[in-house]
Amino acid sequence: MWFKRKPEQPPVTLEPTEAPVAAPEQPAQTAQAEAPAPQEAEAPAEQAEQKGFWSKTWDFLNKPIFVAETEAMSQALEKTKSGFIARIKKLGNRWTKIDEDMLEELEEILLESDVGLAVAEGAIAHVRAKHKLGEVTPENLSDVLEAYLREQLGESAPLPYTPNTLNIIMLVGVNGVGKTTTLGKLARRYQIEGRKVLIAAADTFRAAAIEQVAIWAERSGVDLIRHKEGGDAAAVVFDAIRAAKARGVDTLLIDTAGRLHNKSNLMAELQKVRKIIEREAPEAPVEALLVLDATTGQNGLRQAEVFQEATKLTGVILTKLDGTAKGGVVFGIKQQLDLPVRLVGLGEKVEDLKDFDAGVYVDALFSEEAKPEA
Repeated sequence: MWFKRKPEQPPVTLEPTEAPVAAPEQPAQTAQAEAPAPQEAEAPAEQAEQKGFWSKTWDFLNKPIFVAETEAMSQALEKTKSGFIARIKKLGNRWTKIDEDMLEELEEILLESDVGLAVAEGAIAHVRAKHKLGEVTPENLSDVLEAYLREQLGESAPLPYTPNTLNIIMLVGVNGVGKTTTLGKLARRYQIEGRKVLIAAADTFRAAAIEQVAIWAERSGVDLIRHKEGGDAAAVVFDAIRAAKARGVDTLLIDTAGRLHNKSNLMAELQKVRKIIEREAPEAPVEALLVLDATTGQNGLRQAEVFQEATKLTGVILTKLDGTAKGGVVFGIKQQLDLPVRLVGLGEKVEDLKDFDAGVYVDALFSEEAKPEA
């Protein structure tokens, strides 16, 4: 059977919105003083020509998988396993009984893996209690720790999505953690999954940030709302929300600044952005995700204090998990921040940004590939 080729459509030209931006406190004065510059909207890619059955089947079979599997997670955690789990198994092989000297060495291993002080102390207390009950020996020490750490992570909490309404995802984090790249990967993922996506380039402070987002928008075939460098980030978000509603967008991704002149400026900007969201889209589900670099370990968790003061965080995206021996920081995030890990970065590709699964993570961490040294 032959199909006629679908005629090519002319590029779509998107007209900028002309909505004034008003701060929640003084809407009238701000509307006059801070009229936003017209934003530029990146046109989506041209529509693909109509595909036949086998072409569609091929595309379906090769569709990226965004759920982490044990094998992929295990490979990504290779450095963490060799520096953490392998040492625990070696410890069990060297000692013939559980005593204070062994527990001291175990605590040192846990702290060096960046699980955090609270998790390490809790694990030692758990082992002591099990030892008093006669339920732990050097031979099954690894199994006892695995069960304890699995319990600490609890249930998985993937990024929620509410259909038939606007979903807003705001990424926050310091410069250099992969925030903008993560936003671009999310845009591409959601575009693949069939969502209508819009990006707001609200990091107007960092040089070249807008251009970086624009490249990702073009690659993903999604629209972009942008103002000039140095502009008002809240104005960008205001225009983006208005545009999202007008165009029937179901997912709005917001990039934000990671560093301003000082902490107070950063907090003030994020607070203003959040007020605009709450005022212009009060019914929209909002995710404020802190992007952390796994290679910084416990040091990265201190960044959360600043952002928690500026906006209510709902989860964490952990990038570069495949390039660090500090993968134990996942346990510290749960214990210290009481925030779910929503996504993890296991590589450079779009599909390497995976939904985090606590069970898969622990399974991969304690898998038999982590052999103790001879």
